[in-house]
Parts: sequence; C-alpha cells; structure tokens
Amino acid sequence: MGVISNPPYIPTDDLPRLRPEVGWHEPKLALDRGKDGLEHLLNLCEGLSSVLKPGDLFVFETNGNKQSEFLVDLISTKWSYSFHNVEEVLDYAEIKHFVTGYRR
Repeated sequence: MGVISNPPYIPTDDLPRLRPEVGWHEPKLALDRGKDGLEHLLNLCEGLSSVLKPGDLFVFETNGNKQSEFLVDLISTKWSYSFHNVEEVLDYAEIKHFVTGYRR
C-alpha cells in the first residue's frame, strides 16, 4: 500500500505562463499553491509517517523545477528516521517531476 498524490504545486506567479488548455480543464484551486507552490506538498510530508506502514511507498508529483530537489533534501534530513530511498524520478520528458520514497 502507499500514498500517491498529484497535489496543487504551481506557484501563483507561474499561473499566467501555463499553457491555456491547462486552465480550460482545471480549476485554479487544483493548480495554485501559493508563493513557492510547496504548501500542500509540505502538509502531505508532515502527515506521511502517520498513514504509511513500514515498507509502504509514497509518490508525489511536483512542478519539475526545484520542488523535487527541495523535497528530497527535506525528507531525507528532517524525516530520515521515518523514510528511506527518497529520490527524484524523471518523467518521459526527462524532467525531475516526481519524488518517491519508502516508510522505514
């Protein structure tokens, strides 16, 4: 079992630069997560250890910029006692678009 999440992760200032078709299908609430786009992702990280059992996987989608690198560093240091094998994963366009790891 595990947690797979595609939370809102787009910084507010980046919304005007999104492809127009994204806005046609997604409400702003599904995209916008504040100044750096990390608000929802950080909330998910805070609660992970309470919902995952040892060996469970988590996968988060990020914006593919610095978010995935930041989350890997944060989880690997702040919650190193709870998680292992935390890493960035490339999408088909070779962009670091996901963060995965396992509960200890």
